[in-house]
Amino acid sequence: MGRMSHIRRNMKEENTEYRPEQMYCKELLKELLPKGYEVILEHPVKNLDHPELGRKAAILDIAVIGMDSKYGIRLMGAVHDNKKKQIKDQDQKLALIEYDWKVFDFSYYDMPELWNQKKYTKQEAKDSITRNFKL
Repeated sequence: MGRMSHIRRNMKEENTEYRPEQMYCKELLKELLPKGYEVILEHPVKNLDHPELGRKAAILDIAVIGMDSKYGIRLMGAVHDNKKKQIKDQDQKLALIEYDWKVFDFSYYDMPELWNQKKYTKQEAKDSITRNFKL
């Protein structure tokens, strides 16, 4: 059989192979967030029934859960530049919002500090997260 792509391999529930930007973002969020928030990688969200879109599911790159709030962070690398993928991403975002998730898309264009850890300092990455993620 052919090789399974990195994306498909990472969409499995039992996945333990995280991308570097994902792990880095989680580490920084844990440092930035107040106590009482849980930061989870590859968090599955199932049965998102949307009145116009039908049933959707999502595996959030990072879920931040605490108090009475749910935040989904999607790390949008180059694979999300494809028009078909952008439509799917938008549908998924609408379904998540319908179920009271606050969704934040971290793009490699707007937040290169997460993707290029050799070029940017940890503080620059934290500042980028602070600018783009509001509790």
